[in-house]
Amino acid sequence: MTGFFGGEGFILQGLRGSGYAFLVARGVVVKRTLGPGERLRVATGSLVGFEGRVKYDVEMLRGITNALFGGEGLFVTTLTGPGVIWLESQPLDRLMAQVSDRVKQSL
Repeated sequence: MTGFFGGEGFILQGLRGSGYAFLVARGVVVKRTLGPGERLRVATGSLVGFEGRVKYDVEMLRGITNALFGGEGLFVTTLTGPGVIWLESQPLDRLMAQVSDRVKQSL
């Protein structure tokens, strides 16, 4: 694995060699293999890691809907294969807290 993003900000940390690495993720971790040229767009905070051969790009979303319901600071990550990526789900309590915060901000 070479790339890591966190919901609290951008963190990119490389890992090489043999041995064990302990990672912290919320919810369920899903491993997915992207084919050559296959693209996947994910919420930046949902990305746990990816192989070095996977290309990634972080971009800001525009629009009022994204400002109200964007969740991860209005940023998304586009991953392009080939390679393996690891994504995390979001626990229900975190989702509810984010929705509640957005509703309070819009009032």
